Amino acid sequence: MNKIVKSLLVLSLTLVLLCPAALAAGTPTLQMQSGSKAGDFQLTLQNLGDRDVSSVQLELTLNGSYPKPGFTAGGSSSTQYSHCKAEESGGQTHVTIYLDSLKNLNRDGTAPLGTLSLGSAASAPGSAQLTILDHGLEVTGSSITVPVQLNSGGSSGGSSGGSSGGTSRPIRVTGSEHGSITVSPVRAKVGDIVTITVQPDQGFRLSRLTVSAGSSQIQLTDKGNGSFTFRMPGSEVEVQGLFTSSTLPFTDVAEGIWYYDAVGYVYEHGLMAGISTTEFGPNLSTSRGMIVTILYRLAGSPAAGASSFTDVAAGQFYSDAVSWAAANGVVSGYGNGQFGPNDPINREQMAMILRNYARLNGQDVSAQADLSGYSDAGQISSYALEAMRWANAEGLINGTSATTLSPSGTAARAQAAAILRSFCENVMPAS
Repeated sequence: MNKIVKSLLVLSLTLVLLCPAALAAGTPTLQMQSGSKAGDFQLTLQNLGDRDVSSVQLELTLNGSYPKPGFTAGGSSSTQYSHCKAEESGGQTHVTIYLDSLKNLNRDGTAPLGTLSLGSAASAPGSAQLTILDHGLEVTGSSITVPVQLNSGGSSGGSSGGSSGGTSRPIRVTGSEHGSITVSPVRAKVGDIVTITVQPDQGFRLSRLTVSAGSSQIQLTDKGNGSFTFRMPGSEVEVQGLFTSSTLPFTDVAEGIWYYDAVGYVYEHGLMAGISTTEFGPNLSTSRGMIVTILYRLAGSPAAGASSFTDVAAGQFYSDAVSWAAANGVVSGYGNGQFGPNDPINREQMAMILRNYARLNGQDVSAQADLSGYSDAGQISSYALEAMRWANAEGLINGTSATTLSPSGTAARAQAAAILRSFCENVMPAS
């Protein structure tokens, strides 16, 4: 799984973006199917209607102690990331799962999410708190309580490569346009290990791969180099793959330009979207509110109180993010009671925010580069000097020329993409 998953999603997400009108379609249901290991549950949302489900926050309250739960997202890890967090109180464990995908997870009213691993046997709760998110960041609404349906299932025991006997069942492959998907064997008995081999056509990549038994999704093991395995359940299985173009959809991001890979990274991981379906806007400015919101989402959006900034009204896409960031020392505002959420963020401000975020997550932020070779180093604000030295030492913010840092220069979207990619890949360690 990509480093962004392992590094940045360290808290729980509570950003609420579910449109109230969508509730009219009926109440979704969470299906928890027990897996082959004690404490493993395959999670599937049902009764979704035609909702566009691109991201999900799920909150479960379990009796007992489960301090280190894990969550493995279904499908291709290259198109989505996830995080799972637990908080214990009063003999119960509150588990929050966040799953973010670049594609709509809803398939005919059902969205297989992945596998929750608690490490020991557990009982499913009677209900869960669900928030369905999109990538717009400007849509607001509320979370809902959904019923939980527990199904016993999973494979029987036995060796990893052997069969547990019984009737063999077929494995069907669908949705392999722009690439090939093969399975071996094509029929298998309960407990058999089935291997899936994926080969995208030239110019395409695997965007999603799911294995389903009825309405339940089966956990996949990524073996690398286009090879995946799963353990055969006691029913027929359908393997579905989706291949998409490996090139970016943005006409204003030319292949070979210095920020092409960075834009591809932030787009692929859902950190930044285009300003339209065909434009990224690489030279447009990035607002302070948007940068804080990106980090807030990656941090998991813990609960935030009311903002103390006079220019941060409740109900804006950045409201909770700014409140959380201020409460945890990630941002401090302008010092006059204002934050300036819609102001373009400059390079030294971005350095300061990223350094504070890294410190919040327990990282060593002591690195300090010598900036004396830059003629405009004296223009760095005193409050941001250490942050700029750190950002330069970490390779996040380099000179705009051989002799200038441009600390007060606006961080364009292309620059923000490059900085975020470097921050995700190099600063935050794997968990």
